[in-house]
Amino acid sequence: MCGIAGAFRAGGLSPELVRDGVVDAMTDALTHRGPDARGIRAVGGTRPFAILGARRLAILDLEHGDQPVSDAHDRFVVSMNGEVYNHRSLHKQLAAQGHAFRGHGDTELVAVMLAANPHAPARTLERLHGMFALGIADVAARRVLLVRDRMGQKPVYWTQLRDGTVAWASEPRALLALPGFRPVEDRRSLQAVLLFEYVPTPWSCWQGVHKLPPGSMLIADADGVRIETWWQPPVPRAGRSSGLGRWPESLRNALQLATVQRLDADVEIGCLLSGGLDSSTVAALASARLDRPLRTFSLSVDATGFDEGAHARRVAAHLGTEHRAGRLTPDDLLPTLDAIGAHMDEPLADSSLIATWKLMELVRGAGLKCVLSGDGADESFAGYPTYLAHRLAPVAAPGGAVLAAAVARLPTTHEGVTRDYMARRFVQGLRGPDGPRPWAHMHQVWMGAWLPEELTLAPDFWQVVDDHARAAQDTDAVSRAMYLDQRLYLADGVLVKVDRASMAHGVEVRSPFLDHSIVELAADMSRDLKLSGRTTKRVLKAVARELLPADIVDRRKQGFGTPVGPWLRGPLTHLLHPLPELLADLVSPELLRRCITEHRDGTEDHRRRLWAAVCIARWRQRNGA
Repeated sequence: MCGIAGAFRAGGLSPELVRDGVVDAMTDALTHRGPDARGIRAVGGTRPFAILGARRLAILDLEHGDQPVSDAHDRFVVSMNGEVYNHRSLHKQLAAQGHAFRGHGDTELVAVMLAANPHAPARTLERLHGMFALGIADVAARRVLLVRDRMGQKPVYWTQLRDGTVAWASEPRALLALPGFRPVEDRRSLQAVLLFEYVPTPWSCWQGVHKLPPGSMLIADADGVRIETWWQPPVPRAGRSSGLGRWPESLRNALQLATVQRLDADVEIGCLLSGGLDSSTVAALASARLDRPLRTFSLSVDATGFDEGAHARRVAAHLGTEHRAGRLTPDDLLPTLDAIGAHMDEPLADSSLIATWKLMELVRGAGLKCVLSGDGADESFAGYPTYLAHRLAPVAAPGGAVLAAAVARLPTTHEGVTRDYMARRFVQGLRGPDGPRPWAHMHQVWMGAWLPEELTLAPDFWQVVDDHARAAQDTDAVSRAMYLDQRLYLADGVLVKVDRASMAHGVEVRSPFLDHSIVELAADMSRDLKLSGRTTKRVLKAVARELLPADIVDRRKQGFGTPVGPWLRGPLTHLLHPLPELLADLVSPELLRRCITEHRDGTEDHRRRLWAAVCIARWRQRNGA
């Protein structure tokens, strides 16, 4: 895992950019992502057309794996953030064909593969199993390729300066080193944080700064800049099956292979273990492949309805892992929030970021810098309650007014993700002021914080959501929602959270469920293999029953959360004071004050609204926006 940065201009980079060490400064801004080594390489002779930089977190080929690196003939120069998990088999294939390697690292492998087929980079990318962001200089063609992996696990931000220079980096902070670059806040993106809790790709919180979409490749050359798709995400199919059949066996085999590939490293690998189905399944598969006890990590939370520590200990004991548990207490909040603020270039309103941050502290404190996780299973195997909600929506929509009156009478509770909160949100998502919401808007409301009618949205605000919705329009409602979550909530929320929290601590996180072979296999399954009646993750649970205790497999999904709702009524209440003033251009101050009062009084649960507002306010205060 690493941080990458670079700059390109077809006619040659400006002397000032080269002379003043701009890319050096960009790369150094990413030191936390790669504390083990630093590399800079100019490409193109005395007036280079590109400079590539990398900060390295050494996981593979510890001795020879520094970056940027080129093939034997220096045609392609590559910097990479991420890992190619099938690198050993690809190494053998290319070596048998006569290609030479200096080491056994996966970044050099990519350079050699590109050189072996220089006119079809997409074909090279299709052979790679992994998570990666690539900066590639093609010396012969005088062009640069920027690549992002299929699921969007590793980030690429890019911008174009007035003189035509294209610059990129793993995090926006590195772009601040560019001469003349003065970022201006993007209001539309902040509205997205209030509604969705994240900034959707390709937007960023700065005007003119873009996120490269997952599965895409940016090509910059003398003809300009263009973006091509090299991997199209599969849309889950509709229909029904006659039973589980051989699907559990196929899934188990695919998961075993993906797990074994992610255990391949030149450092010790541990596993995050919440005690839920997904991480427990990964831990079980990993434990079975090791000749030593797997080291596992969990976090207990000092709040009713949020602590999964007992479940994690239960799984650890069953698997015989070497388990370490940390705790998140109210005393950790402000120091952790300050640390998060220093690393988050964009606001992210997923409150589980706090718990994830503390978990990464625990991993790094134990001396590890690589762990497995269970991320990605919910979005492929129908793990969220919202998928059940999509099945209820057609029946509930005609009686929306009656339902709204009924849920309004429910008492407000604050322990965990409560049923009264979910009931209210379900009803709010069914209809807007102008009638029934489109299915994709309804889904985003269920998953999000503020309501669209509570904000004044830009005219093109829903374009990103609607584009993804159109791609999935020919399947059933549950499958459409899973596709939307993969493209938005997973890529722009969950994976951003994991990437920033892990990289801030020099830790790499690998998830077998995010292997594209698993995603494609799940998409080929009929919906009832994932969601049948009220049973979620049906086929995955069939696999897990052979590996885990029944009470772990069958327990209700809890989620990895942080009790910001109760804490905003207690130790964090002072964070609410400046919100109406700091967000007056985004949310009506009167509405925000009402939400604050109701939440403090306990008459309503506005945790997600207020936490999204807090995250934006703290981001603005830190960035002077």
